[in-house]
Amino acid sequence: MSLNLLLPEPGVAALLTSWPDEPCVYEREAGELDRVINPESIDHYLETGCVPADEIAVVSNGAALHPDRHRTAGRTDPVKLRNLYEDGHTIRLGNLQRVVPFLADVSRGIQRETGYSNYLHAFVTPPGRQGLLHHWDQQMAVIVQIAGTKRWRLWSPMFPSPMRAYQESFRVWDPGFIPRWEAAGPDLEVDL
Repeated sequence: MSLNLLLPEPGVAALLTSWPDEPCVYEREAGELDRVINPESIDHYLETGCVPADEIAVVSNGAALHPDRHRTAGRTDPVKLRNLYEDGHTIRLGNLQRVVPFLADVSRGIQRETGYSNYLHAFVTPPGRQGLLHHWDQQMAVIVQIAGTKRWRLWSPMFPSPMRAYQESFRVWDPGFIPRWEAAGPDLEVDL
């Protein structure tokens, strides 16, 4: 069962029997996922340039860099990526289920188990830095922290059930959101 690679049994059972309406945090034991996908293997993908350039995003403090900053002649440039990371940028390796056979199997397994499509991204952020700023996603996410620690500061939803082209954060963004959120403080903080 592919979900067992990401979640302990109580998390798998909860996900397969109900749609979560609030964040759930589970401690899981290291397993096959951690043997295959780990800091060394992710670093190897960065160093070899195997992730297609169109699936890479480079972000720092909420601002995405132009793709030419991590490409040479339209292809992934590992040296540029390393330099951007060392300058404090987050590197997002998108849709790894398309280029990593193990993750393709995991993705297909999750789709069989849940009946829903999915994708697998990896975010690599230098210690003490932040890539994305305040936003919300239009899909449910299962997040697995494979190294380091990340503090998630979560606020109650601004809109119920935002979906693609409907109440996406960039479509309905109000510059006053962040000062109000920061003044009130998060509803939940989780360290992964």
